[in-house]
Amino acid sequence: REPKDFERVCMLAVRGLDALLDYQNYPVKAAEIATREFRPLGVGIINFAYWLAKNDLSYTDPKAFEKVDEYAEAWSYYLIKASADLAVEKGACELSNDTKYSKGIVPCDTRKIDIDELVTHKERMPWKELRAQLKETGIRNATLMALMPSETSAQIASATNGIEPPRSYISVKQSKDGVLKQVVPEFRRLKNKYELLWDQPSPEGYLKICAVLQKWIDQAISTNTSYNSNFYGDDKV
Repeated sequence: REPKDFERVCMLAVRGLDALLDYQNYPVKAAEIATREFRPLGVGIINFAYWLAKNDLSYTDPKAFEKVDEYAEAWSYYLIKASADLAVEKGACELSNDTKYSKGIVPCDTRKIDIDELVTHKERMPWKELRAQLKETGIRNATLMALMPSETSAQIASATNGIEPPRSYISVKQSKDGVLKQVVPEFRRLKNKYELLWDQPSPEGYLKICAVLQKWIDQAISTNTSYNSNFYGDDKV
């Protein structure tokens, strides 16, 4: 898969979720009002660890930053573009003018500049044209991206959790419906490519990848930091 492959799936995700906002019921009036005003979405990422393994990359490998940056940029661009095009077609959200998007400001414009020390900032997508479009016609959805652990959706899709490193090759997950054993995708072929959570001396590589992803995301990332005490003196972190 290439970054350009995000275009269709991002368009479908935005259009489908935006339509759902009008279709669903709201038990609380305040939620209905806020949704109508901002039409917020939260498209996430799952199976990230599998993607790294397939590309012979790991959380602790600095070579991953450039590729993560390239793919995250395309994902972000196509989500924003889909919402901007939907604003032209169906109208911007009521409080579009209260968003940075309406001023032509996209997530990478408000990044912490220190992130550029991890990966040199590049704009591979036609952001200039999109910024101009946003200024002129606004955005349909005030927020578009949200990264979370995605335990349930990853389980349903037989994928690795969100952007998290897998805890082990086989995870045992229990719910009210019973116990499910889940194996990482393509275990036989990629077993030696996966970087497991408890094999990492610290979450530094994971947090740096989160920093690169955050550059392209319009909401904060829900992260989990884990430390294996075996890597520290006296088993103490």
